[in-house]
Amino acid sequence: MINLKEHFKLTAVYTIFAAFPAMLQLIVYPIIEGDNRLGPEDFGYLAITEVIISLVFTIVLFGTGNGLARLYYDKRENMLAFNRLVSNVLTGILARGFFLFGLSVLFTPLLGGIFSHTELQNFGEYGPHAFISGLNRAIIFMAVVLYRHQKKLLPFVIVSLFSGLFRSGFQVAGVLFYDMSFRGYVYGTAIGGGLVALCIVFYLYHQKGFHFNKQVNRSLYAFSTPLFFSELIFWGLLFGDRFFLLANPGSLGIYDNAMKFAVGVQFIIQGLSAGVQPEIFRFFKQGVKQTGENIKKLASLFMAESLLIVGLAILPVMAFIHLFYQTQLQLSAGIVAIIFIRFILRAQYLIFSWPVMYSKKTIYFFVINILILAVNLTINAFLTPKIGYYGAIIAFTFAAILQVSLFYFIQQKIMPISWNLKKLLFFPLGIVLLAALLETAKWIFDIHSWLTALMLVFSILLGLTLVYKNEIVKYFGKKKL
Repeated sequence: MINLKEHFKLTAVYTIFAAFPAMLQLIVYPIIEGDNRLGPEDFGYLAITEVIISLVFTIVLFGTGNGLARLYYDKRENMLAFNRLVSNVLTGILARGFFLFGLSVLFTPLLGGIFSHTELQNFGEYGPHAFISGLNRAIIFMAVVLYRHQKKLLPFVIVSLFSGLFRSGFQVAGVLFYDMSFRGYVYGTAIGGGLVALCIVFYLYHQKGFHFNKQVNRSLYAFSTPLFFSELIFWGLLFGDRFFLLANPGSLGIYDNAMKFAVGVQFIIQGLSAGVQPEIFRFFKQGVKQTGENIKKLASLFMAESLLIVGLAILPVMAFIHLFYQTQLQLSAGIVAIIFIRFILRAQYLIFSWPVMYSKKTIYFFVINILILAVNLTINAFLTPKIGYYGAIIAFTFAAILQVSLFYFIQQKIMPISWNLKKLLFFPLGIVLLAALLETAKWIFDIHSWLTALMLVFSILLGLTLVYKNEIVKYFGKKKL
């Protein structure tokens, strides 16, 4: 049986603190934005540095975050084997991070020459700091994954809390007191995240010891390597559109500002996932035949929570942008709704990928996602130069729907589960389709973005009430008793 009280407690903690650093970031942006501060073009350059940081994070992590999450269940009964696993993951992250940092310093002129904008060509002024930020993020992420699966809430909260506070505080200081440009932001990110990452490194090595075991690495990287390539492809899916928009840094800044808030929603959904995935994996370990009903209930609950988060976030974020931004970045409020909807598809992808990951069939992540990346980039190449960020939105949405569909069919072949498709597939996809129709109508008939957003939010909340009517009645009926 699923303990709903325990589930809501864990997901609340994981969601709040996993999203805490992202929420602080959203406070940082209005502080550093303004007529005499950073404008749309600067935010466009910030978008590119975030692309670099995320790429370094992906390479440095090399899929070992998910590797640690899965192999934890194989090693947790043997303390020595578990300590070796954790230490090996950390050692690999550090080795790859320092290697990439060295390359960034050595090839600074070559890397700067990739860009056509003068601000970005001076790679030596910001690039190495971006590489250090990627390494810091990988170390912090690894610690968060470890404590999440161990259900060690206090260390999880401490790492999440201080990583958010230090990074955001130094970002503001870097822009306002050191360099009034995107470079000051990057310097602050590197320093703030670095302080937390150093503490994690010293603590984990002190607790687990220093290990670099070839046998542990063989099992770890056999699992994580296909995931790495899949995550590299996902990086392309998430950030490839920035390069198509870079010709107009102002437009890129508007689009990326909306995406920054969307990433906040993504972190909240990941927090929800953090509360669900360990339980799902435990049910898988006990056997789908014995725990099938619990698996379906937990997945449906996660989907409902994700839809609710997306629905409740749209209007407050639009209001926040209108109230606290001064420059043309206010225009990003108009595309918040259609961008937030993409993370409904992300929640579906997570659900259908869990059985594939647990079964260690990670090759499917590579095969399917490289196809999805090709589709995404092709659509971007045709549409984004013509219709701007709407081309990027269409590309990601179409590719994500295809991704969800393919993972559903693959998952059913690997580990058949009789999901409630109305809750997990049809209703969420119906909301995505409605959002696309409303955005199209807004574009053609010049409807105000607040009206279409209100209609979408109302549809999500009404739909959740109807689709989950039995669960709502049962839950609140028990509360009254």
